[in-house]
Amino acid sequence: MSTDLVQIPKDIPSFALAINEAKTLNADALQGISTGFPPSIRIKRNGFRIVDGNGDEINLKPNDLAGGEYLDIVILAAKPGLNKVYYEAAYDPNQVEPSAPDCFSLDGVTPDKSVNKPVNPTCGTCPMNAFGSGRNAAGQPTKGKACVDSKILAVFRKGSVYSFKIPPASLKNFGLYVKNLTNRGVPLGNVITYVGFDEDADYSVLQFRVGAFIPESAKEALLTVSKSQEVADIVCPMEYRALPPPKSDAVVDAVAAAVPQATTAQTLAASGKVTEPVPSRKRGSGRPPTPAEPAPAASAAVMSDDEITKALGL
Repeated sequence: MSTDLVQIPKDIPSFALAINEAKTLNADALQGISTGFPPSIRIKRNGFRIVDGNGDEINLKPNDLAGGEYLDIVILAAKPGLNKVYYEAAYDPNQVEPSAPDCFSLDGVTPDKSVNKPVNPTCGTCPMNAFGSGRNAAGQPTKGKACVDSKILAVFRKGSVYSFKIPPASLKNFGLYVKNLTNRGVPLGNVITYVGFDEDADYSVLQFRVGAFIPESAKEALLTVSKSQEVADIVCPMEYRALPPPKSDAVVDAVAAAVPQATTAQTLAASGKVTEPVPSRKRGSGRPPTPAEPAPAASAAVMSDDEITKALGL
């Protein structure tokens, strides 16, 4: 469903603006009503797939990925804390219809208010949140936790904003990636992140590396996207935020053409800039793709999602 169906004037008079009042009154009106889920990028059997708000799926093929194997994204924002999900029954791969979790948390601190019978008042002291509480499909104990952690990101790829979940087995790798960038003073949103799979793992484990720096011409436009309603719906799902003015066609057409991949990871390594261990690449040629030279970009002020994508090379 397009938000274009919601007709709100672009020019809102100052007397009609009351953000705090809107957060309370409008939130009450919205409570219990679903407006759909944001599009997401998910992993399955060492592959990536796009899932839209209606649940329709598209599997990304090698020619959709950088170098035939890397998901190339710009991380716009991260949801504070961890999402936690607990299922009492063991995972059944043959189950057709998904079932609701027995307990879950959206902040990693306390169970969600919608949970009828929380396992524990707080996540920190919950026995299902302790290492060693996990069970495999055969009911045998594992070193992991029965309550599964994940990290939710809002990412930009090919002109669209997606939700991207970092699964528990990949959290350490992601944490090391973020820590390395932080130590070098580089924000996540200033690089194109390449996401691949550890080919030596028995299950899907993500690895992360810098593919390129974003061009300076696209920085302002990406910052605008990071503050959009689409991103807020992903990283602040329970918080009402006033809708921003709709983007003009000129802005929408500009964000994708402004971010070519200017530097390969090998070049960054040679220059002593941000580097990350290169994931195993048994499936590919052993070398990441060489990004194209930056093309002259439109002004960030009139840069559309498509123009940003073209400039990023995503």
